[in-house]
Amino acid sequence: MSDRFQEIDPARLSAAARAVYDTIAAGPRQSVPYIFQALVKSPELTERTQALGVFCRYNTEFPPRLSELAILVVAKHWDATYEWSVHEHEARKAGVPDAVIAAIDAGHEPAFADPDDALIYAFARTFFATNEVPDPLFAQAQARFGEKAVVELAGLLGYYSMLAIILRIFRVPPQR
Repeated sequence: MSDRFQEIDPARLSAAARAVYDTIAAGPRQSVPYIFQALVKSPELTERTQALGVFCRYNTEFPPRLSELAILVVAKHWDATYEWSVHEHEARKAGVPDAVIAAIDAGHEPAFADPDDALIYAFARTFFATNEVPDPLFAQAQARFGEKAVVELAGLLGYYSMLAIILRIFRVPPQR
């Protein structure tokens, strides 16, 4: 572990923290990932963060392949090794090709077979490179995915950026 992060012993948590810990463990994740172990000292923040995470990861307009692709771009941008360690596996499971994962990890633009993958990558990568999404790219994303989905994509990029920042501040190592 690091000097700022240690795995949580659930038996040593306050009642409020233990309730949130147990809710996460019983939810779709079926475990309490390190990010939530880092946050659980603030049960209120953890509860709200994990609820937003369930939405961003499992309930947006995007299929898992596209969500996981966007998350990889976030993890690479922030050099969040924990986030990358979790989502590299999840991206593979969701159908993101190994060559695409390897290219993103190496900092190269992947060769995409699917235009939706290319559009998600361009949207996320352009935003992180320039702090902006140019009008033509924004319009292309809205035309392809719809207004609601573009809002959710922006939320997904923001949510996983927040996690990446927390992971970096607390020096959370890749999950074993």
